[in-house]
Amino acid sequence: MNEITGLVPVKRRSGWTEVQLDGVSLCRLPDEEVHRLRLDVGLRLGSAELEAVQAAGGRAEAMSVGLRYLSVRPRSRREVERRLRRDRIDPAAIQHALERLAALGYLDDAQFAASFARDRIRLRPCGPRRMQSDLLSRGVSREDADRGIREAMAEEGATEEALLERVATARARRLTGADPSKARRRLFDYLARRGFAAGSIRAWIEVNWQAEDTG
Repeated sequence: MNEITGLVPVKRRSGWTEVQLDGVSLCRLPDEEVHRLRLDVGLRLGSAELEAVQAAGGRAEAMSVGLRYLSVRPRSRREVERRLRRDRIDPAAIQHALERLAALGYLDDAQFAASFARDRIRLRPCGPRRMQSDLLSRGVSREDADRGIREAMAEEGATEEALLERVATARARRLTGADPSKARRRLFDYLARRGFAAGSIRAWIEVNWQAEDTG
């Protein structure tokens, strides 16, 4: 029969209404969408109208989940897409939300990459290779990742050599007193995992570990 039998306020979600069809929940919509679609109890929906209401519900839910997810911290487009898919939201609604969020300026992978790289430089320094790898794993394209890293490095006045110095010096302190050969190997492996070039690591260890051994 496809008759709307209830328009019920959603608990703990102010401004949202659950649309009930023939006594069963059909979808949840922001109140403004309920008014826009002119929904009311007793209204009978044809197949096209039913699809329109369901589609509106999917789009609204996708936007709501996406905005909440982005409110915690910046995310890549792929991260948001994965989050929406986890909630089993309709694929068409997901794509609509991604395009809408991008148009509103909430999704920009190049900006996300720059923000991500700045945080790494300031709080968890590592080499550009590690930054790039971490960004790629979040679905950022290589082009956007490299552009964001370059931008962040320039803004922070950072170089790979300076980052290596920070990370290596801090790690070397923790290895004080360890067997020199084992400590060198552990330090090399750690710095390699942090995304620094092998040649740069060897050069740093050769100079600084030798100074420590003899100093």
